[in-house]
Amino acid sequence: MAAIRLFRHPDCVKCARYARWHRRLDWLGRFEDSTGVSPVGPLHLGEVVVQDLRYGTTLRGAAGFTLLCRQIPAYWPLLPLLRIPALRRRVEREFNGCTDGGCSLD
Repeated sequence: MAAIRLFRHPDCVKCARYARWHRRLDWLGRFEDSTGVSPVGPLHLGEVVVQDLRYGTTLRGAAGFTLLCRQIPAYWPLLPLLRIPALRRRVEREFNGCTDGGCSLD
């Protein structure tokens, strides 16, 4: 049973590619992805939202990526790296998609 659900924009090629990687690396079956409307509303191209299905919380940005890393064992080595401010800002930008208009997702 999945513990988290990743919501992504249905037309984003980059998000679909990342979701396939997450699925391949999730041998415990804790991850599922959805292109439906997220609990926070419609997503912009490239934006990702992670929902914790056990508690019903929805996280964006680096907090969402941290939750994803906690659920997929292949990503556990990345967890300490997320404490580095520059890396955390980079993850924040990647998860927030093209809301600033300067996106190259193709």
